[in-house]
Amino acid sequence: MTQITTSSVTTQPPPAHHNQRIGAQGEHLATRYLEAQGYVLLAQNWRFGRLGELDLVMQHRGVVIGIEVKTRSGSGFGNPLESITPQKASRLRKLLLAWVHGHQPGARSLRIDAVGVTLQGDADPTIEHLRGIW
Repeated sequence: MTQITTSSVTTQPPPAHHNQRIGAQGEHLATRYLEAQGYVLLAQNWRFGRLGELDLVMQHRGVVIGIEVKTRSGSGFGNPLESITPQKASRLRKLLLAWVHGHQPGARSLRIDAVGVTLQGDADPTIEHLRGIW
């Protein structure tokens, strides 16, 4: 008779895709940049069903802010903020309303911001913050 033994096999997740790593780096830099200006992080990468994801939810001076972070490694594809269409801004608005409904139903002031992060080799990143895109 053959005896079968099992052992636990640890598998490593595959390395993150380049764009995911760049995006995560941009979100980290945007968070640090905004926190240095007094913003408080409430949520990060919050997903709501098929509607999508809010990169950051922060609060500043009583305003709850949904923040879209766009990151580019270089300027070959233009300014990262150019990729935020009116349709995307509308979806971000719906996501923020859903977040507030579930987490801070008493919030009175809401805003959607966008942060563009451009990484260029060893140079310091460029960070551009647009307030109130909605």
